[in-house]
Amino acid sequence: MSARFMKMVKGVRRGKAIARKIGKHFLWVVLGFGALLFGSAYLVWHQEQNFQGSYVNALWSVLFTLIGQGEFATNPRTFSGRLIVFVLSIVGVALLGVIFSEIMQRLMASKLRELMGMSRCKYAGHTLICGWNERGRLILRELLAAGKQVAVIASERPSSLANDVYFAAGSPADEEVLSRAGVTDAAAAIILSNPSGSPDDADAKTILTALAVESANHELYSVIELANPDNERHARLAKVDDIIYCDSLIAEITATCAVHAGISVFMRDILCASDQGHRFAAFNISDEFGGKPLGDFFKRLRKDGHLPVGVIAPPKDNPQAPVGLWLSQINPKEDLTVALPMKAVCIVKN
Repeated sequence: MSARFMKMVKGVRRGKAIARKIGKHFLWVVLGFGALLFGSAYLVWHQEQNFQGSYVNALWSVLFTLIGQGEFATNPRTFSGRLIVFVLSIVGVALLGVIFSEIMQRLMASKLRELMGMSRCKYAGHTLICGWNERGRLILRELLAAGKQVAVIASERPSSLANDVYFAAGSPADEEVLSRAGVTDAAAAIILSNPSGSPDDADAKTILTALAVESANHELYSVIELANPDNERHARLAKVDDIIYCDSLIAEITATCAVHAGISVFMRDILCASDQGHRFAAFNISDEFGGKPLGDFFKRLRKDGHLPVGVIAPPKDNPQAPVGLWLSQINPKEDLTVALPMKAVCIVKN
């Protein structure tokens, strides 16, 4: 039994060694097979067909010979033709099997790397979700409903992750993992809070991730989720664009729903992009409306079927402030003069 086992082990090792050699010299194998295929087709065209007909027909005869079919495969007329059939039946079939085997192996390895989160993201202009918590699934659903390509970075692949969402395994604070997720080509990043540990510890990890993301690509729009509002000043040092406090936001919405009966239906409608209702959207006010009454731009929006509800603009004392620090004006007067940069906030149909 032991001798048989050792023989099997040696066979496996030899097989792995051959596979490594084939993988290393795969291009030469393909070139050799191509030379054999096209060279044999030329000889068939010359020896068997005496240049009668087309070279393409001779090539088809050679291809059918590889699978043991066709008139030439079963009844070559010349000695050269018989030699070609013999070589193709042994060497050609073997090379073809090697090529198909290597191609399948590479496809399977590529798919396995993708499932394990070790491949490289090929998206551009996509949104990164850095980290994962119970809100990640809902955020992902809304992003996909809005037509965004999404890449998720987490230590483990979430069980509910769709196949069309890229996954990168590892820490979102790791430079190599961010590179695999295409951070340099991303348009936005959502940095989720780690639910484990105390709120301050979770915020520290989240801010560390924000620093890594902004260092890799300071041009993307970053949204960070914090648990403790006292840590906002630290997050601002990381140059993040927007900060969300989920606990306080949920508390405010809950209180509003309790005070105004039935308003929850309306709020769910305009906050959700994955249904057939409506959602919030922001549009940059173009240069042609600069210095004109705001009502002119609002008329354009209404003509397109949108409902304007307000504007956001940088503070007058800090016109270079990031968008996350802009001030809002709800239901402004339409004779307000547009001072660029400015964004109009609307309710649009999904």
